[in-house]
Amino acid sequence: MKFSTIKDKKYLRRFAFLFLIFGLFIVLFVFYALPVLAGEETWFYNSGSLSVLYGAITVISLMLVAGYSFMIKKKELTLLILFVCVFIVNGGYLMLSIARTLKGALFANRIAYVSAFLPLLMLLIIMDVCRIQYHRLFLAALVCVSVAAFLLAASGGSASTLYYQEVSIQAVDGSTKLLKVYGPLHLLYSIYLLAYFGLMVSALFYAIVRKKVINREHAWILISVVLGNIFVWFVEQLIRTDFEFLSLTYVITEIFLLLLYNMMQGYHMGEARGAQEIPPSAEDLLASGEAVYALPPDMEELFDTFSKRAEALTPSERKILKYYAEGREISEVAELAFISIHTVRKHNANIYQKLSVGSRDELMLYLELFRRCGRLEELM
Repeated sequence: MKFSTIKDKKYLRRFAFLFLIFGLFIVLFVFYALPVLAGEETWFYNSGSLSVLYGAITVISLMLVAGYSFMIKKKELTLLILFVCVFIVNGGYLMLSIARTLKGALFANRIAYVSAFLPLLMLLIIMDVCRIQYHRLFLAALVCVSVAAFLLAASGGSASTLYYQEVSIQAVDGSTKLLKVYGPLHLLYSIYLLAYFGLMVSALFYAIVRKKVINREHAWILISVVLGNIFVWFVEQLIRTDFEFLSLTYVITEIFLLLLYNMMQGYHMGEARGAQEIPPSAEDLLASGEAVYALPPDMEELFDTFSKRAEALTPSERKILKYYAEGREISEVAELAFISIHTVRKHNANIYQKLSVGSRDELMLYLELFRRCGRLEELM
């Protein structure tokens, strides 16, 4: 396959960056994480190995924040906040590993507990990808619960003994580890995480059953990410190690999310492509001005794929699509649907994403093709 267009070159640069990050992650895992998990000395550093590892993970987290700005064309605030939070959390782990006093270690531990907001952000991302609508009061309630969980976790080491009954520091291979004896309220934090895990899994399966997702592959990617985080969290509860493996899991989650959002924006992912282009033969068919009754096999497959994508449209989006099929302009659509132009544009963005088209011109080309073939009703 030749990559000569500007779009293809941008695609290559983006995925070269991702493979670089993934390669660095693999190197870190092989040379540092595996020996730590096995309880052995790391292969290159006899002292401060955990600090080096946390430092490298923090740098990768920062690179992924930059990668988000570089790779994601349409910026998503929730995704950006998640990436920044992961960087802060891993920075907290790094600060904890190099702390030399209990006060410094507790301060770093509180920074690391910014991770309390990650389940909220991940749930919102899942609901956005799966087109699950939610009320503002629901969001406000989730934010309040997450803030309460963070404040609860951040209270550890203070005068109260409800979250940590006892806390001290210990040097492990030249790095600092916080020794904790959990208090009765620590159970609440575990319940908080389990509740979010349950909400994430429920939202994903609901989206699959109700066909809310544009592509089931997107949902399975998210399910893999969520189940991976759940598995690592449970392992950490059962097997106590000096290293916080969730810091690596957060990085893997970011990589998968970057891949997912690139898929959703129409870039090649492996052999699949998010958005299929209209072949030249389709334009020739339109230019002929004649009705089309027999289609080449590749065109038939193109129509079936596009028609299947249209199943994900909501009734409101189908109504907007119908107006466009009638040749209406955006101002006319707003008047006919009794909504604002801003709302129409929001519907447009959802329609483009679900149908994997890049512009209104491309959408109109598809509609005209379906009309010529007598299959327009499949989209309505």
